[in-house]
Amino acid sequence: MSVLVLGGTGFIGGPTVARLLADGVETAVAHRMSHEDARAAPAGAASVVLDRRDPAAVLAAVRDLKVDTVVDLIAYTRADTLPLLDALAGEIGRYVLVSSVDVYRNYEGLHRRGRPTPIWDRLTEDAELRASRFPYRLAKPRAASDPQAWMDDYDKIPLEEAARAAGGFEATILRLPMVFGPGDRQRRFSWAIRPMAQGRPRIVIPHPWAGWRATFGYVDDVAAGIALAAVHPRAGGETFNLGRANTPTNIAWAASFAEHLNWPGEVQLAHPDVARGALAKAVSGLDLGYPLFVDNAKIRRRLGYAEVTDFDEALARTVADEMAR
Repeated sequence: MSVLVLGGTGFIGGPTVARLLADGVETAVAHRMSHEDARAAPAGAASVVLDRRDPAAVLAAVRDLKVDTVVDLIAYTRADTLPLLDALAGEIGRYVLVSSVDVYRNYEGLHRRGRPTPIWDRLTEDAELRASRFPYRLAKPRAASDPQAWMDDYDKIPLEEAARAAGGFEATILRLPMVFGPGDRQRRFSWAIRPMAQGRPRIVIPHPWAGWRATFGYVDDVAAGIALAAVHPRAGGETFNLGRANTPTNIAWAASFAEHLNWPGEVQLAHPDVARGALAKAVSGLDLGYPLFVDNAKIRRRLGYAEVTDFDEALARTVADEMAR
Protein backbone atom coordinates (compact mmCIF):
# COMPACT_ATOMS: atom_id res chain seq x y z
CA MET A 1 0.00 0.00 0.00
CA SER A 2 1.37 3.39 -1.04
CA VAL A 3 -0.38 6.71 -0.37
CA LEU A 4 0.27 10.11 -1.94
CA VAL A 5 -0.98 13.06 0.12
CA LEU A 6 -1.77 16.28 -1.74
CA GLY A 7 -1.54 19.10 0.79
CA GLY A 8 0.49 16.96 3.18
CA THR A 9 2.53 19.79 4.69
CA GLY A 10 -0.38 21.87 6.02
CA PHE A 11 -2.28 22.13 9.29
CA ILE A 12 -4.16 18.84 8.77
CA GLY A 13 -1.87 17.32 6.16
CA GLY A 14 1.21 17.09 8.36
CA PRO A 15 -0.53 15.11 11.13
CA THR A 16 -2.22 12.92 8.49
CA VAL A 17 1.12 11.98 6.98
CA ALA A 18 2.56 11.37 10.45
CA ARG A 19 -0.34 9.05 11.28
CA LEU A 20 0.05 7.09 8.04
CA LEU A 21 3.77 6.65 8.71
CA ALA A 22 3.09 5.61 12.31
CA ASP A 23 0.71 2.98 10.97
CA GLY A 24 3.44 1.60 8.71
CA VAL A 25 1.98 2.94 5.47
CA GLU A 26 4.40 3.89 2.69
CA THR A 27 3.63 7.58 2.24
CA ALA A 28 4.64 10.37 -0.13
CA VAL A 29 4.01 14.09 0.25
CA ALA A 30 3.48 16.34 -2.76
CA HIS A 31 4.57 19.95 -2.31
CA ARG A 32 5.77 22.90 -4.32
CA MET A 33 9.43 23.87 -4.49
CA SER A 34 9.87 25.82 -1.27
CA HIS A 35 12.11 25.45 1.74
CA GLU A 36 9.12 25.92 4.03
CA ASP A 37 7.23 23.01 2.48
CA ALA A 38 10.32 20.83 2.49
CA ARG A 39 10.84 21.42 6.23
CA ALA A 40 7.17 20.70 6.93
CA ALA A 41 7.20 17.26 5.32
CA PRO A 42 7.31 14.65 8.12
CA ALA A 43 10.49 12.61 8.38
CA GLY A 44 10.11 9.24 6.69
CA ALA A 45 7.78 10.39 3.93
CA ALA A 46 8.92 10.53 0.33
CA SER A 47 8.97 14.10 -0.96
CA VAL A 48 7.61 14.96 -4.42
CA VAL A 49 7.90 18.45 -5.88
CA LEU A 50 4.91 19.26 -8.07
CA ASP A 51 2.02 21.64 -8.59
CA ARG A 52 -1.24 19.95 -7.69
CA ARG A 53 -2.96 22.01 -10.38
CA ASP A 54 -0.90 20.12 -12.99
CA PRO A 55 -2.69 16.76 -13.46
CA ALA A 56 0.11 15.39 -15.61
CA ALA A 57 2.63 16.03 -12.84
CA VAL A 58 0.45 14.31 -10.25
CA LEU A 59 -0.09 11.36 -12.59
CA ALA A 60 3.66 11.06 -13.19
CA ALA A 61 4.24 10.93 -9.42
CA VAL A 62 1.51 8.30 -9.02
CA ARG A 63 3.13 6.11 -11.65
CA ASP A 64 6.70 6.67 -10.47
CA LEU A 65 5.87 5.87 -6.84
CA LYS A 66 3.36 3.12 -7.69
CA VAL A 67 0.71 4.89 -5.62
CA ASP A 68 -2.47 3.00 -4.69
CA THR A 69 -4.33 5.84 -2.95
CA VAL A 70 -4.38 9.61 -3.33
CA VAL A 71 -5.53 11.71 -0.37
CA ASP A 72 -6.56 15.15 -1.60
CA LEU A 73 -6.69 17.75 1.17
CA ILE A 74 -6.69 20.77 -1.16
CA ALA A 75 -9.52 20.14 -3.60
CA TYR A 76 -11.43 23.42 -3.61
CA THR A 77 -12.90 24.18 -7.04
CA ARG A 78 -14.10 22.37 -10.13
CA ALA A 79 -11.30 23.97 -12.17
CA ASP A 80 -8.55 22.63 -9.89
CA THR A 81 -10.06 19.19 -9.30
CA LEU A 82 -12.03 17.82 -12.28
CA PRO A 83 -8.96 17.56 -14.57
CA LEU A 84 -7.14 15.71 -11.80
CA LEU A 85 -9.98 13.22 -11.40
CA ASP A 86 -9.87 12.55 -15.13
CA ALA A 87 -6.12 12.00 -15.01
CA LEU A 88 -6.29 9.57 -12.10
CA ALA A 89 -9.12 7.42 -13.49
CA GLY A 90 -7.85 3.87 -13.89
CA GLU A 91 -4.48 4.76 -12.36
CA ILE A 92 -5.19 4.37 -8.64
CA GLY A 93 -7.40 2.21 -6.46
CA ARG A 94 -8.82 4.92 -4.19
CA TYR A 95 -9.23 8.69 -4.19
CA VAL A 96 -9.95 10.25 -0.79
CA LEU A 97 -11.63 13.64 -1.09
CA VAL A 98 -11.38 15.70 2.08
CA SER A 99 -14.66 17.61 2.12
CA SER A 100 -16.45 19.60 4.82
CA VAL A 101 -19.61 19.81 6.86
CA ASP A 102 -20.22 23.08 5.00
CA VAL A 103 -22.04 20.97 2.40
CA TYR A 104 -25.08 20.59 4.68
CA ARG A 105 -28.27 22.63 4.46
CA ASN A 106 -27.84 24.12 7.92
CA TYR A 107 -24.62 25.79 6.78
CA GLU A 108 -26.62 27.69 4.19
CA GLY A 109 -28.89 29.08 6.88
CA LEU A 110 -26.04 29.73 9.28
CA HIS A 111 -24.36 32.05 6.78
CA ARG A 112 -27.64 33.62 5.67
CA ARG A 113 -27.39 32.30 2.11
CA GLY A 114 -30.97 31.09 2.38
CA ARG A 115 -33.66 30.40 4.96
CA PRO A 116 -34.10 26.63 4.95
CA THR A 117 -35.95 24.94 7.77
CA PRO A 118 -33.28 24.16 10.39
CA ILE A 119 -32.39 20.51 10.91
CA TRP A 120 -32.23 20.03 14.67
CA ASP A 121 -31.17 16.39 14.65
CA ARG A 122 -27.56 15.38 14.17
CA LEU A 123 -26.64 15.66 10.50
CA THR A 124 -26.05 12.19 9.09
CA GLU A 125 -24.24 11.57 5.82
CA ASP A 126 -27.67 11.39 4.14
CA ALA A 127 -28.87 14.75 5.48
CA GLU A 128 -30.04 17.36 2.98
CA LEU A 129 -27.31 19.43 1.38
CA ARG A 130 -27.19 23.14 0.59
CA ALA A 131 -29.50 24.28 -2.21
CA SER A 132 -27.23 27.24 -2.94
CA ARG A 133 -23.71 26.94 -4.28
CA PHE A 134 -20.41 28.76 -3.73
CA PRO A 135 -20.83 29.55 -0.02
CA TYR A 136 -18.00 32.09 0.12
CA ARG A 137 -18.62 33.91 -3.16
CA LEU A 138 -18.87 37.67 -2.73
CA ALA A 139 -21.41 39.93 -4.42
CA LYS A 140 -18.47 41.65 -6.11
CA PRO A 141 -15.96 39.08 -7.37
CA ARG A 142 -12.53 39.21 -5.81
CA ALA A 143 -9.75 40.56 -8.00
CA ALA A 144 -7.67 37.93 -9.78
CA SER A 145 -4.64 39.18 -7.83
CA ASP A 146 -6.38 38.58 -4.50
CA PRO A 147 -4.84 35.54 -2.72
CA GLN A 148 -8.39 34.52 -1.78
CA ALA A 149 -9.82 34.81 -5.30
CA TRP A 150 -10.27 31.02 -5.40
CA MET A 151 -12.90 31.29 -2.68
CA ASP A 152 -15.39 32.73 -5.15
CA ASP A 153 -15.46 29.33 -6.87
CA TYR A 154 -15.03 27.13 -3.81
CA ASP A 155 -17.69 24.46 -3.31
CA LYS A 156 -17.25 20.89 -2.09
CA ILE A 157 -20.66 19.67 -3.28
CA PRO A 158 -19.83 19.47 -7.01
CA LEU A 159 -16.45 17.97 -6.16
CA GLU A 160 -18.09 15.20 -4.15
CA GLU A 161 -20.46 14.53 -7.04
CA ALA A 162 -17.61 14.48 -9.56
CA ALA A 163 -15.48 12.14 -7.45
CA ARG A 164 -18.31 9.64 -7.08
CA ALA A 165 -19.10 9.76 -10.80
CA ALA A 166 -15.51 9.65 -12.03
CA GLY A 167 -15.11 5.88 -12.27
CA GLY A 168 -11.77 4.15 -12.55
CA PHE A 169 -11.20 4.25 -8.78
CA GLU A 170 -13.07 4.06 -5.48
CA ALA A 171 -14.02 7.47 -4.14
CA THR A 172 -14.10 8.00 -0.38
CA ILE A 173 -15.57 11.28 0.91
CA LEU A 174 -14.66 12.64 4.34
CA ARG A 175 -16.66 15.59 5.68
CA LEU A 176 -14.50 17.36 8.20
CA PRO A 177 -15.79 19.33 11.19
CA MET A 178 -14.29 22.57 12.48
CA VAL A 179 -10.74 21.50 13.27
CA PHE A 180 -8.78 22.93 16.18
CA GLY A 181 -5.35 22.44 17.65
CA PRO A 182 -1.76 23.58 17.05
CA GLY A 183 -1.48 25.43 13.76
CA ASP A 184 -5.17 26.35 13.48
CA ARG A 185 -5.08 29.59 11.50
CA GLN A 186 -8.62 30.45 12.51
CA ARG A 187 -7.72 30.16 16.21
CA ARG A 188 -11.18 28.80 16.92
CA PHE A 189 -10.91 28.97 20.71
CA SER A 190 -8.88 32.14 21.08
CA TRP A 191 -12.03 33.91 22.31
CA ALA A 192 -11.95 31.75 25.46
CA ILE A 193 -8.28 30.85 25.96
CA ARG A 194 -6.65 34.26 25.66
CA PRO A 195 -8.71 36.23 28.21
CA MET A 196 -8.59 33.33 30.66
CA ALA A 197 -4.83 32.96 30.35
CA GLN A 198 -4.46 36.72 30.81
CA GLY A 199 -6.38 36.49 34.07
CA ARG A 200 -9.30 38.69 33.08
CA PRO A 201 -12.10 38.53 35.67
CA ARG A 202 -14.86 38.02 33.11
CA ILE A 203 -15.58 37.18 29.48
CA VAL A 204 -18.63 38.68 27.80
CA ILE A 205 -20.08 36.68 24.90
CA PRO A 206 -23.27 37.08 22.84
CA HIS A 207 -26.13 35.03 24.26
CA PRO A 208 -26.95 33.12 21.02
CA TRP A 209 -23.27 32.20 20.58
CA ALA A 210 -23.12 30.75 24.09
CA GLY A 211 -25.77 28.16 23.29
CA TRP A 212 -24.71 27.38 19.72
CA ARG A 213 -23.58 23.84 18.98
CA ALA A 214 -21.24 22.65 16.25
CA THR A 215 -19.03 19.61 15.79
CA PHE A 216 -15.31 20.13 16.36
CA GLY A 217 -12.38 17.80 15.94
CA TYR A 218 -8.87 17.94 17.35
CA VAL A 219 -6.38 17.98 14.49
CA ASP A 220 -4.57 14.74 15.35
CA ASP A 221 -7.88 12.92 15.77
CA VAL A 222 -9.13 14.19 12.42
CA ALA A 223 -5.84 13.16 10.83
CA ALA A 224 -6.26 9.67 12.28
CA GLY A 225 -9.68 9.44 10.63
CA ILE A 226 -8.30 10.49 7.27
CA ALA A 227 -5.44 8.02 7.50
CA LEU A 228 -7.83 5.23 8.46
CA ALA A 229 -10.15 5.97 5.53
CA ALA A 230 -7.19 5.95 3.15
CA VAL A 231 -6.29 2.34 3.88
CA HIS A 232 -9.29 0.56 5.40
CA PRO A 233 -10.79 -1.99 2.98
CA ARG A 234 -14.36 -1.03 3.97
CA ALA A 235 -13.91 2.69 3.31
CA GLY A 236 -14.01 2.58 -0.49
CA GLY A 237 -17.03 4.22 -2.10
CA GLU A 238 -18.30 5.57 1.23
CA THR A 239 -19.00 9.02 2.70
CA PHE A 240 -18.14 9.66 6.35
CA ASN A 241 -18.57 12.51 8.81
CA LEU A 242 -15.64 13.14 11.14
CA GLY A 243 -15.43 14.90 14.50
CA ARG A 244 -15.87 14.39 18.20
CA ALA A 245 -18.86 12.30 19.24
CA ASN A 246 -20.01 14.78 21.88
CA THR A 247 -21.08 18.26 20.80
CA PRO A 248 -20.93 20.75 23.67
CA THR A 249 -22.29 24.27 23.44
CA ASN A 250 -19.82 27.13 23.27
CA ILE A 251 -20.39 27.98 26.90
CA ALA A 252 -19.57 24.37 27.76
CA TRP A 253 -16.33 24.69 25.78
CA ALA A 254 -15.56 27.79 27.82
CA ALA A 255 -16.13 25.79 30.99
CA SER A 256 -13.69 23.10 29.81
CA PHE A 257 -10.97 25.64 29.14
CA ALA A 258 -11.70 27.43 32.45
CA GLU A 259 -11.25 24.16 34.34
CA HIS A 260 -8.07 23.35 32.45
CA LEU A 261 -6.60 26.79 33.13
CA ASN A 262 -7.93 27.01 36.70
CA TRP A 263 -9.59 30.27 35.71
CA PRO A 264 -11.83 31.59 38.51
CA GLY A 265 -13.59 34.24 36.42
CA GLU A 266 -17.11 34.56 35.12
CA VAL A 267 -18.62 34.15 31.66
CA GLN A 268 -21.32 36.76 31.17
CA LEU A 269 -23.94 36.60 28.45
CA ALA A 270 -24.91 39.74 26.54
CA HIS A 271 -27.66 40.54 24.10
CA PRO A 272 -26.15 40.48 20.58
CA ASP A 273 -27.17 44.11 20.02
CA VAL A 274 -24.97 45.29 22.89
CA ALA A 275 -22.18 42.71 22.81
CA ARG A 276 -18.79 44.18 21.89
CA GLY A 277 -15.41 42.87 20.85
CA ALA A 278 -13.88 40.71 18.13
CA LEU A 279 -16.07 37.68 18.87
CA ALA A 280 -19.30 39.68 18.74
CA LYS A 281 -18.22 41.19 15.43
CA ALA A 282 -17.23 37.80 13.97
CA VAL A 283 -20.57 36.14 14.77
CA SER A 284 -22.82 39.10 14.04
CA GLY A 285 -23.37 37.99 10.45
CA LEU A 286 -24.38 34.45 11.41
CA ASP A 287 -27.84 33.08 12.06
CA LEU A 288 -27.10 31.00 15.13
CA GLY A 289 -30.53 29.43 14.94
CA TYR A 290 -28.87 26.83 12.71
CA PRO A 291 -26.75 24.29 14.63
CA LEU A 292 -23.97 22.46 12.84
CA PHE A 293 -23.49 19.20 14.67
CA VAL A 294 -23.09 15.94 12.81
CA ASP A 295 -23.59 12.26 13.43
CA ASN A 296 -20.25 10.52 13.03
CA ALA A 297 -21.31 7.07 14.23
CA LYS A 298 -20.87 5.59 10.75
CA ILE A 299 -17.07 5.83 10.61
CA ARG A 300 -16.84 4.54 14.17
CA ARG A 301 -19.11 1.59 13.47
CA ARG A 302 -17.89 0.68 9.99
CA LEU A 303 -14.15 1.38 10.30
CA GLY A 304 -13.66 1.19 14.06
CA TYR A 305 -12.56 4.81 14.28
CA ALA A 306 -11.81 6.34 17.68
CA GLU A 307 -9.97 9.45 18.85
CA VAL A 308 -6.25 8.98 19.39
CA THR A 309 -5.72 11.98 21.69
CA ASP A 310 -6.80 12.31 25.30
CA PHE A 311 -9.20 15.25 25.58
CA ASP A 312 -7.21 16.98 28.33
CA GLU A 313 -4.08 16.64 26.24
CA ALA A 314 -5.87 18.17 23.25
CA LEU A 315 -6.89 21.12 25.42
CA ALA A 316 -3.35 21.51 26.76
CA ARG A 317 -1.77 21.53 23.30
CA THR A 318 -4.38 23.96 22.00
CA VAL A 319 -3.80 26.34 24.92
CA ALA A 320 -0.02 26.16 24.51
CA ASP A 321 -0.27 26.91 20.80
CA GLU A 322 -2.60 29.86 21.35
CA MET A 323 -0.38 31.40 24.01
CA ALA A 324 2.73 30.94 21.85
CA ARG A 325 1.16 33.29 19.32
